Amino acid sequence: MRNDHRYVLGESENEHSRLRDQSVVLDPLTRSLLIDAGITEGMRVLDIGTGSGAVAALAADLVGSHGHVLAIDRDPTALDGARAVLARHPQVEVAEADLAGLDLDGEFDAIIGRAVLMHLSEPVETLVSLAQHLRLNGLLVMHEFDLVHEWASVNTPLWERVRSLVLTGLDAAGVHIRMGSELFAAFRSAGLPDPHLTMGAPAGGGDQAPSFGWANSLTALLPYLEQQGMVSDGEFTADSLTQRLDDEIDAANATLLGPLLFGAHCTVP
Repeated sequence: MRNDHRYVLGESENEHSRLRDQSVVLDPLTRSLLIDAGITEGMRVLDIGTGSGAVAALAADLVGSHGHVLAIDRDPTALDGARAVLARHPQVEVAEADLAGLDLDGEFDAIIGRAVLMHLSEPVETLVSLAQHLRLNGLLVMHEFDLVHEWASVNTPLWERVRSLVLTGLDAAGVHIRMGSELFAAFRSAGLPDPHLTMGAPAGGGDQAPSFGWANSLTALLPYLEQQGMVSDGEFTADSLTQRLDDEIDAANATLLGPLLFGAHCTVP
């Protein structure tokens, strides 16, 4: 989701399916962040850029039956999938809304989001706007990626190619590929209190290597990369890419690191 209404990874059902697959790995990290930040029973929470609804579901479990979660996204197709995911959470309301010119009734005890700011052209301005929708001493909780790190403990040709394409492609599309490590500066620039920071990442080797997530990211980005002339037709086959990456990392006895996920949260006076 971007302020200029452009999401480079697309808004197809395949992309929403990719996000659901991704959440299996990321949800434990996000749940820990929400608990550390103080999301608890009875709260009224706004989940921005809800996408597949995974983060809203985590918040719903924490606020309980007496709480309320408003999950918003500008993409109606994403919201259709989110409603299915969130059907077992009666305390969740799903609504179409754009962060640009956000106009909502009432104030929230907490505002949360995962991998949203990195896709916005003006993340600092968005933080300023969001803070205005918090009650006194409300919580602002953001979870964002930093993708610029060594993905594998041993560099191999295919992994180097995939990493280069993902980073170059996202950067060319205007995605903030270091948004996670820039959260502290963004909160300060928005005039917010210095946030508490956390950082975690999926990691593993052998059959526990998180290759699937990186393969999924490249596959989602391929139409844009092909359009920009950065890859040739047929260079990557989606149904075999994960296996090729797994084989290469396994042959090198290497450890694979997923995206670094930085959390930032503060109480807004």
